[in-house]
Amino acid sequence: MCGIVGEISFESEPVTGEWVQGACQMLAHRGPDGQGTYTDDRVAFGHRRLSIIDLASGDQPMSYADGRYWITFNGEIYNYRELKSELASRGCQFRTQSDTEVILAAFATWGVESIQRLDGIFAFGIWDSHQRSLLLARDHLGVKPLLYNHDQTGLRFASELKVLLAHARVSPDISPEALQDYLSLGYVLTPRTILHDVHKLAPGHYLVARDGRVEVHSYWDLAQFAQAPSLNHRTEQAYFEQFDELLASVVRQQMVSDVPVGAFSSGGIDSSSVVYYASSHTPNPLKTFSIGFQEAGYSELTYAQQISDYLHTDHFQHVVRPMPLGSLSDLVWYYDEPLGDTSLIPTYFVSDLARQHVTVALSGDGGDELLAGYDTYVADRLQVPYSRIPGWLHERVVQPTVDSIPLTYRKVSLDYKIRKFVAHAYGTPEEAHYRWRSMFSPREIRSLVGLQATNDYTPFSTYARHYDAVPGASRLNKSLYVDIKTWLVDDILAKVDRASMASGLEVRVPFLSPRLVEHAMRLPARYKLRGFKSKYILKKVMGNRLPHRIIHRLKSGFNAPIAIWMRQSLRGEIDDLFRQRASNIVDLGSPLLVKMWGEHSTGQASHGYELWTLLSLILWEAQVLK
Repeated sequence: MCGIVGEISFESEPVTGEWVQGACQMLAHRGPDGQGTYTDDRVAFGHRRLSIIDLASGDQPMSYADGRYWITFNGEIYNYRELKSELASRGCQFRTQSDTEVILAAFATWGVESIQRLDGIFAFGIWDSHQRSLLLARDHLGVKPLLYNHDQTGLRFASELKVLLAHARVSPDISPEALQDYLSLGYVLTPRTILHDVHKLAPGHYLVARDGRVEVHSYWDLAQFAQAPSLNHRTEQAYFEQFDELLASVVRQQMVSDVPVGAFSSGGIDSSSVVYYASSHTPNPLKTFSIGFQEAGYSELTYAQQISDYLHTDHFQHVVRPMPLGSLSDLVWYYDEPLGDTSLIPTYFVSDLARQHVTVALSGDGGDELLAGYDTYVADRLQVPYSRIPGWLHERVVQPTVDSIPLTYRKVSLDYKIRKFVAHAYGTPEEAHYRWRSMFSPREIRSLVGLQATNDYTPFSTYARHYDAVPGASRLNKSLYVDIKTWLVDDILAKVDRASMASGLEVRVPFLSPRLVEHAMRLPARYKLRGFKSKYILKKVMGNRLPHRIIHRLKSGFNAPIAIWMRQSLRGEIDDLFRQRASNIVDLGSPLLVKMWGEHSTGQASHGYELWTLLSLILWEAQVLK
């Protein structure tokens, strides 16, 4: 992977390239193998390179067609060899062996339609010096980031928010809607960023900037597959065989590299399945990597070691110790936007561990969103019958009983899940699914940050818009579609990208190959969630290939014991932080915050999720917004 940056001027005053030069230095962690820039009177491109394909001649920015087209590109195109062969048959000439040049040749041949032909993970900018136009494009599922800002003077784009914030035309003003997103969900919903003047290019979209106009278009959307007729094979075995062949093909395709490839291994079925397929494509034992914690219930090292022993991988593991506040603050800088997901901590450390041995790692991310792996999909199924019980029984008996259950600090907290389910099971199915993922209520948000409602906006309106895009889908596919559009792109993939790039590691996600995603959406619901059994088809396909205890173990999130750390090793530092009242965003004297911290720090209750969300925002403000 790489870091990209660029700007185009809409005015007569030429681009100097000074900001791009400085931005490249800020992106050095994303591309430790080299730096390049290109500048003419209207555009400036910058690039930091992590060499994966064509190590000798793949430097960027790269030109094509005698300098008419220039590109700065972050990602990998898995089908570039097939595209190159087709383009060569049309007379295209190539100077390198890189996938970057194939993108340029494809654009020169097919224009914006070329984006649909790309199978990979990508974010790029292409400058057409004849048309004086800029094209930005982002991959189908949003694996790679692309952010931009524009006004009447021009447009700026980059891989990271902090790079754009360094531009003189970009304001540090916070977006009120984004702040509501973050405090409600723990992440900011696309196309917003936490900054009012910076936007994310949505997955499956491209942007064209020309003659002072900026237009954004969609080139791919999963909606058509979410609503398409289900596959209709005659036998279950036919479903299993087709899924097996497709997943094996995708993993094999993503093993192509000129540098060493390994895999993350948590001991769960998603990563273990990827390790199984990848192991068959390496002449030597596949290198695998896992992270654990010393706190009981937070380490999956035992399961990861079982998979390594079973599949004979070359396994590496690391135990993360409690971190001081200063180290957490450093991590927040890499994460670019505030993120309320504690799994950013182990994701960073497993990336750092992997980078000591390989340059590319395969991940099992995306399997839960494809095949209904989260408990929320089971909750969706239970919500309809539960909502039929009499309201008085819910309010007078069930709700008080559940509220009386003390919350624990355990990683897999059934009491927390039950409490969330009961609190939000009444209402529409769409609202229930949203609220099971939500954190602070609008009233609580106002008390914490003094934020008033903006045009009656709530994050659920974004969810509702995605639900409206798939009116013909099954309830399960609607939930999967919405989670892919929100949770996956703005939390999971953002977290993995920032963590891996902090260490100069490329992470590939086989489950998020567009052709596999399209196929999974068309599977009948019973092959994803059968009764209360999630990932039914994957478990059947891997039944004779992985240990039974791995396939059927309870799902455990990739979280850090931050709730325990805050109550123990971090307690003094957080006390000092809250007393200093140093935040301009969070009201550190808010009665709600004071109450939560008092109860949590003394062990009276557990508010780890909520407190980490606020702490991450405060640390981000100090590190990035300073």
